[in-house]
Amino acid sequence: MKIQQFFTARELAEIAKEAGDRVRFPTSQQAAKRVAEREHWNSHPSNLSRKRAGRGGAMEYNFSILPEDMQMEIRRRDRLEHQLAAQTKIAESAKAEVMALPNLSLKARQAKVRDARNAVLLAISNYQIRKGHKRGKAIAEFLRAVDEWIAFEAAQEKALAEQPLTIAEQALVNRVPRLTAAPSNEAVKDGFGLLVEQLIIANDRAKDTVKIGRSSLYNWYKVREEKGVEALAPDRTKVAEDIPEAFKVFLKFYAMPMKPNVKEALEDYNTAHPEARLNYDQVRRILKDKLNDIERNVGREGLLTLRSRMAYVTRIMDDQFLPTTIYVADGKTLDAEVADWKTMRPMKPEMTSVMDVATRKCVGWAVSRKENTVAVTEALRNACVADGIPAMFYTDRGAGYKNKVMDDDASGLMARLSITKMHALPYNSQAKGNIERFNKTVWNPLAKKFPTYLGKDMDKEAAGRVHKQTRSDIKEFGQSRLLPTWEDFLAAAAKAVEDYNAAPHSALPKFTDPVSGRRRHMSPNEAWEAHVKAGFKAIPVDESLKDDLFRPYVERVANRGLVKWNKNEFFHRDLLGFSGEKVMVGYDETQARYVWVREIDKETGAPGAFICKADFSGNKERYIPLTAQRAAEERRVKGQLRRLDDKAVAIREELGNPGQLDHRPEVPFEPVAPAAEIVISKADNVVDMVSATSPQRRIFRNDKEFCAFALDHFEELQTRQVKRIKDLLNHREDSNWLAMSGIDVDRLRELVRADARQNRGHEEKVS
Repeated sequence: MKIQQFFTARELAEIAKEAGDRVRFPTSQQAAKRVAEREHWNSHPSNLSRKRAGRGGAMEYNFSILPEDMQMEIRRRDRLEHQLAAQTKIAESAKAEVMALPNLSLKARQAKVRDARNAVLLAISNYQIRKGHKRGKAIAEFLRAVDEWIAFEAAQEKALAEQPLTIAEQALVNRVPRLTAAPSNEAVKDGFGLLVEQLIIANDRAKDTVKIGRSSLYNWYKVREEKGVEALAPDRTKVAEDIPEAFKVFLKFYAMPMKPNVKEALEDYNTAHPEARLNYDQVRRILKDKLNDIERNVGREGLLTLRSRMAYVTRIMDDQFLPTTIYVADGKTLDAEVADWKTMRPMKPEMTSVMDVATRKCVGWAVSRKENTVAVTEALRNACVADGIPAMFYTDRGAGYKNKVMDDDASGLMARLSITKMHALPYNSQAKGNIERFNKTVWNPLAKKFPTYLGKDMDKEAAGRVHKQTRSDIKEFGQSRLLPTWEDFLAAAAKAVEDYNAAPHSALPKFTDPVSGRRRHMSPNEAWEAHVKAGFKAIPVDESLKDDLFRPYVERVANRGLVKWNKNEFFHRDLLGFSGEKVMVGYDETQARYVWVREIDKETGAPGAFICKADFSGNKERYIPLTAQRAAEERRVKGQLRRLDDKAVAIREELGNPGQLDHRPEVPFEPVAPAAEIVISKADNVVDMVSATSPQRRIFRNDKEFCAFALDHFEELQTRQVKRIKDLLNHREDSNWLAMSGIDVDRLRELVRADARQNRGHEEKVS
């Protein structure tokens, strides 16, 4: 949009009049001219004041010589125009995208008329093909058949008027379809296949009539050929007439992603357009009665949300659709916290599931911290090993599914398994409705079985209490009994999948249950077994390839018997003959002791003949090999620490300049005898506890002796000594070491809890 730079006195006066109290400038053209003369605007150089082009052009003045308040008002108007123009463009673009989808805004009457008109055209085209006529002759024959029908019906009505039918005869006539049955017409004899009612609907007139014009038929053909069948639907003229132009301008303020309510949008509109004000009741009536659900939300919602308001396509299967034809996969974050298998801290695991589309059977699943390549590979591995290799693998476009490990032409998992992978369109989760339903049917109920459930159905107060309790337990004891252990969670997940596969599924065919004798839907397991009995055989994974086939492979150069991967070096004598050559190195995500080295197939570039299983030899940075999983964990921890450091700096900066400290007057320091002191000798790890109230000195050689003493004399310990035990119990490595040394760690925890409860009760009594 081009910004106006020059303004006439009349335009400046109009701007001042609309601005009101925001500017101090005359609101009439003559007064504005006097201001220009007084301020000597007419004597400025031509680049600041000039005559407007055209006959009798008035003087116009550059924006830069106007008063400051006028400049601010003009900038405000330009900014508002830009915002409205941008919003209009966004709304029009969104509406174009939405209206491009079929059957989006048609009402029932429009769809019915569209179908009737298309049926008329199809009947004429079929007659034209059968007879070998041109379109014009076929249309002429059709119109003649219509005229004969009208004459035939008029004759029938006249005969009935002269000789009325009995009640029984009239009932029989009413049950017979009203066909275009003038028997003397050849076109009708051959059959256009039309009921009279369809032609009446296609006309879409206030009075029911079968009379139709030749130009209407030609126009329907033209519209269908240029714009498709959907364009045959009639316009909603009634709605278009009732909606004023001012309302379309109002939509610029209402159809915004911030979703202002009607009152707010109407206030903004009336402020910007006082000359065409709308009232609240008028706007509400149009939104409610004249716009459909899609039109009301265009501009306020994106295409993804609008899709959920539209019609959808249900995919059906026939008998030729076999198991393993398509596997579909998806990930879902469990709506419950479980104890991490390493840190014992709460985490929400990511469930990756693989389903066979034909039988709805869950053929494989895996659990991870997030939906990544490792989780997807493990889930697909379980599916292929257990039930066979699929022909197609249907997924979304997440990073776990779209990467080099999966898609590389030579070493990718899809190429090595000969699987064709398909991706769903962005923002189109409905296309994977079967796996989405599986997630809701299996993983959501599983999450509700745990006390740490965090879904939308969970009571907020209960969820808050559990959250606080788990964090308090972990801080004090290193773990929480409310958090399900990793082993218990995996067992519950396996049981949930097993129950799902054994339960009847409404998308599968019905059969007579041999046990109960009742008809019911098959379960996924029963559907799979039925295909097996009918002769289906899955393509299995070769036993010798089960491990190696699912390993990711990367290209490396062998040098002097060594290959490098993940900053580790691996050695084998068989690699000495491949120095300087490129090889394929396969690795296991969870261990780094070995890598599997293969030649590169010269024709396909895929991993070829097996060379050796190379062993970890040496590393410039480490004394132990680094696994891919461990490397990813270290990178994640470093990122977390870096973000914490940045947050700490930001918090300190809120206090102002840390270099400027408040001045405090000096207070004489009086030494105070310590109540207790813990001395730890670094030389022999001796724990020395000295009591200020007692001359006795207890010295323990290590934490084990100290904890053994505490088990028998806990009541003699002081506050700092109890805190020392709590610190040992909270540190997982120290706690494990004490347990392996024979210390009853559980008994120590009970003593600490009892001491905490006793101190808390004492404080309450004192208060």
